[in-house]
Amino acid sequence: MTIQDKTASKARFPVAGILRWGRWLLPLLALLLALLAASREFRQVDMAAVHAAFKQVSLFNTLLLIVVGLLVVSLNALYDVLLLRWLRIKANAVYVARYAWLASVLNNVAGFAGMTGAGVRYLGLGNAGVAARDAVAFAGLVLFSMPVGLSVLSTAVLVLHTDMLVKLAMPSSLAVGVLGLVSLYWVLFLLVAGGGVLHRRLLADTPPLAFPQRVGLLLVSLLDWLAVVLLLELCLWVVGVKLPLDVLLAAFTVAATLGWVSMVPGGLGVFEGTMLALLGGVVNDASLMLAALLLFRVVYYFIPFLFGVQMLSGLPLVKEGGGVDEFIQRFQAHPLLRLGQVPLRFLGQVSTQVLAYLTFAAGVVLLVSAAFPGMAIRLESLSPYVPLVLREGFHLSSVVAGALLLGLARGISAGMRGAYHTTQSVLLLGIVMTLLKGLDYEEALLLLVLATLLRANKAAFRHRGYPLISRRSLRWLVAGLLALLLAAGLGEMLYGSTQFTVRLGAFGHGADAARYARALIVMLLTFLAWLGWTWFSMPLPASMTLPERGLLERARRFYTEIGHTGYAYLSFLGDKYLFLTDQETALIQYGHKRNHLIALGDPAAADSAGVAEGIRAFRSMAEDYNRVAVFYQVDEANLHYYLNAGFALLKLGEKAQVPLEDFTLVGKKSQKLRTALNHGTRDGLSFEVVQHPLEEALWQELQAVSDAWLDDKQAAEKGFSLGRFERAFLEQCAGFALVKQHGRVVAFASVTPDFGQRDEYRIDLMRHLADTPNGTMDFLFVSLMQHAAQAGYAWFDLGVAPLAGVGDSVWSPREERLIRLVYQYGNHFYNFKGLRDYKNKFNPQWRSLYLAYPRRASLASILLDVAALVAGGYRQVLMK
Repeated sequence: MTIQDKTASKARFPVAGILRWGRWLLPLLALLLALLAASREFRQVDMAAVHAAFKQVSLFNTLLLIVVGLLVVSLNALYDVLLLRWLRIKANAVYVARYAWLASVLNNVAGFAGMTGAGVRYLGLGNAGVAARDAVAFAGLVLFSMPVGLSVLSTAVLVLHTDMLVKLAMPSSLAVGVLGLVSLYWVLFLLVAGGGVLHRRLLADTPPLAFPQRVGLLLVSLLDWLAVVLLLELCLWVVGVKLPLDVLLAAFTVAATLGWVSMVPGGLGVFEGTMLALLGGVVNDASLMLAALLLFRVVYYFIPFLFGVQMLSGLPLVKEGGGVDEFIQRFQAHPLLRLGQVPLRFLGQVSTQVLAYLTFAAGVVLLVSAAFPGMAIRLESLSPYVPLVLREGFHLSSVVAGALLLGLARGISAGMRGAYHTTQSVLLLGIVMTLLKGLDYEEALLLLVLATLLRANKAAFRHRGYPLISRRSLRWLVAGLLALLLAAGLGEMLYGSTQFTVRLGAFGHGADAARYARALIVMLLTFLAWLGWTWFSMPLPASMTLPERGLLERARRFYTEIGHTGYAYLSFLGDKYLFLTDQETALIQYGHKRNHLIALGDPAAADSAGVAEGIRAFRSMAEDYNRVAVFYQVDEANLHYYLNAGFALLKLGEKAQVPLEDFTLVGKKSQKLRTALNHGTRDGLSFEVVQHPLEEALWQELQAVSDAWLDDKQAAEKGFSLGRFERAFLEQCAGFALVKQHGRVVAFASVTPDFGQRDEYRIDLMRHLADTPNGTMDFLFVSLMQHAAQAGYAWFDLGVAPLAGVGDSVWSPREERLIRLVYQYGNHFYNFKGLRDYKNKFNPQWRSLYLAYPRRASLASILLDVAALVAGGYRQVLMK
């Protein structure tokens, strides 16, 4: 890297850091300002009146609003149809329009300043066979065009209605500045989208548009935004609020502008708060205003979004086998699209994630509905057929259904088959209960739509379980608890603390506070019961039980008759699970931490086909239970199998192997080995290999050496990829190599079983007394090599040198170059360099070992869990 490159890199870093933090802080700040501006109006809102306003909307008006909302959303397809013709892209117009509609509804909900819609358009064109370069240019132009109409409206507000800006919480000068900047956008669009100098500098990868085409896109965008305003006016009219069109247009423009600039998904909260603040003095009833805004959210955002979810089952966003990686690279390279944050995870898992959010929202709706009294006219029509006691029971049953849906949303997000079937049953229960408790057909219809969407996406629910202890599970748990707190807060708001604590046994049409108090207790108990049931009943992979003697003997036969790896003997530690493929062609031993299934080494198999099948089967099993499959310390010879299975690779270090075919102590190259052997002999050291069964006295002596070594190193026994001094485990080894001094054992190494294959001689535990002569371990290794060579082994395994050779190239991955710093400067904590230098004097051949993990998985989280498996827990990792 040149000095100029380093300087540029340092200059870019603060800007990148500011932008990264700004993407999170700006939406939060905008939301807080909007809520602050509307705080006075929110205090005047009567939630019961908002609920009543919703209930009073007739069925005809509801259907009218839904139809108009769908038509308004459909206007977004005009951008795509026009650009498809102007850019001469060969793709079916109807197909592109369907993707445009889907992009519009997903973008309304996910937001991110239009980035979600641009991403869906890119993927849709890619699935249609359009070249990636053309697809990303098309998506960029649509993204560039959509805010133009809002910019024109902002100019109109600045000219005609600046008086409204004084009502905002922010200084009016700041509001004028924001609208002024947005007002310049349409001018910038006309200049940059053409073929001039600005286009060549800013949008060189995007085809230029003629002036009539730019004006056409401006008019389409203006029509799009005006149609949204008219839909909002229709929502206000339905609930009984009448406003002058120019006042509504001005307020909407300011609110929509702040919502768009804030990058809050859908402008949620920012738009509503700003509208309430601006129109608080114009509309007499803030409750009706809020009801109209919520109705607008339903018909313009929520209902089209439900149709969009339905379309997902027929319009795959990402083809099987990839597309997202190229999608990321193209978006990062494009001058327009790299300015925003693309929610890739949302796009990649949109079906189950969206359905999970809808399931959770349905649970919240049922719980919130329980706080409001039923409409008197509906209760009167129901009372002759359903007694009060039964209605109370149905009311509590709907609460149970709502609380269960909060818990089931986690399983839906994981694509869990069992959660799908249970959710369908709970939705059916909720539909029946909401009708019988008070003829709440609106909620019943919502639940019916959700059940239909789940049924349409049934194929997406193929997983059998998910990890209970994970960050995602924790987030869903916190969301569920917050929903319960919301329900409690709503009861407090409606009934007050005095009336809310009335006697729980009070019944009657007017005992709403007592009814809701009972509902709160039921929803809390139901949620806790669901958590408890999930904890004890969550299915685990069939292999995830520690092996008993019978399974270990079966593993021994597999290693002997079919194939083994250098880590096969560690199966007998009993601390790892054993996974055998269906055809019994590969055997994998693995550990489990949080959501990671971590395999030790390559699959044991008879041939390369078995290795490839083992990798594929293990990853499929992990994904079936929503776990992440990881392979730890895999050999360089098998890397292509992991790459074919979609894994990324991280070098962990190098393994030293000494060739024994021509092993000799003669010659200059072996001088150090001869010296180690002769020096040990002069110190009175002797070497021997003993096999099982061992005498009890020898076991005691070995135990004493091991304990003394652990005390001297201030270390604890480890596991997973390292053996430990446990008699039951060591009795499965081939024997021990002993070093004695005057008849006393001063050092030993356990010899691993070779399973009838004399390809490599390996040792595991190596321990010695603190007062052994210098060079004792050298004497042990040289003696072992001689012994192995005489026994006909091809190789002697000296073990791993951690981090050796990692990140030593300027082209190494960034993660490996960062780890290289640990190798260079971390010798105070572990003698990385010294260990490699020590093993290198035995003239070995070095083979690289790698970590194989799924792309886009958290590498830091994986390394932490691997370390915890080896050390015996997270506490041991942090305290060693």
